[in-house]
Amino acid sequence: MKTTLNKRVTFMSLFLATMIAAGHISTAKAQDLYDDTEELLQDGGALQMDEIQVDGKLSPSELLRKRREKLEERNKMMVEKKIEDIRVKQEIALTNKLSDAFTKGLNNLNEDKVQVTQAAPQPVVQPQPVVQPQPVVQVIETRVEKVEEPKVEKNSKVIPYLGAQSIKGKNNLDLETKLNIGINLETKVDSNITMGLGLGYTTLSATDISNVYTTTTSICTTANCGAREMSYNKLTVEANGKYFISLDSKIKPFVGLGLGFNRTSLKYDDNGSYYYNGVTLGNEGSSSNHFTAAAKLGLEADLTDTIGFNLDLSYAKALTSGFNSESDVASSSNPDQLRLENVSKAMEDADVTAVQAGLVIKF
Repeated sequence: MKTTLNKRVTFMSLFLATMIAAGHISTAKAQDLYDDTEELLQDGGALQMDEIQVDGKLSPSELLRKRREKLEERNKMMVEKKIEDIRVKQEIALTNKLSDAFTKGLNNLNEDKVQVTQAAPQPVVQPQPVVQPQPVVQVIETRVEKVEEPKVEKNSKVIPYLGAQSIKGKNNLDLETKLNIGINLETKVDSNITMGLGLGYTTLSATDISNVYTTTTSICTTANCGAREMSYNKLTVEANGKYFISLDSKIKPFVGLGLGFNRTSLKYDDNGSYYYNGVTLGNEGSSSNHFTAAAKLGLEADLTDTIGFNLDLSYAKALTSGFNSESDVASSSNPDQLRLENVSKAMEDADVTAVQAGLVIKF
């Protein structure tokens, strides 16, 4: 094996020597060509043209054109000579560069000692079976989500109600209403505040035993023969405002204030008139127009977005007095009229407590 290696080294040395010799010869020829080109470029006479023969039959413009064409041809030849000169220089530089590279490679090859040893046999690796990837099944779950429509807030409501009133005042006045009904219309002016207008009607009946009314045929001898039934009616128009303490739950407590105008009437039911001791009896009556202020406390509970119920506790007190007699006879000459007027004034000045329950309808 060493003999074969030596033969290869000797062959490579001869080959490189031949290439270097050829390179030197080519370099010499290229150098001679370059020198000849340089002499031609430096010798101005080589590019000189013959004198232009002026033909008398040609016009001056034709003569100038011919001269210009001669000058353009000479300029073209000079440019080509210059380009050839540049190419020759580049070829000479490239040839010298390749010659130096071959020379250095040959010197390195002669200096290095090459030792070749047989490589150990490599173990044969059996190919592993190719495992085919299992197909991946991707399950795509599709869900249809129900888009909820935005809720439209209902800011107005109507509240029909039913309740009872207690009227307590001076001289042991203590009455309970027979009927107390009404309706409120409210609207929201702020997140916690509503303003409203209500209309209410109240009626009650009472027995008055402190009067002198008798029958027309006989004189009263029993203890209750002078008792008379009274009827009381009140119509109220009220402006109110409520402040809801909490809005986070379905049950919403509130406090409120109200200002009401009241039209009341009080009269005896058995009002057939007759004369007794020179006095006309049986046509007594009184009425009143007055304002009241009320304080309220209650709650509202939502059953649905539209329906709910209301519970209201209120206390009212008269602010003004507007008593008016409806009898044709002055109270000074009619004891029952005087009695009716006194009761009417006492009811007007009394403390009125009301409890009401209503149905809330929002819209």
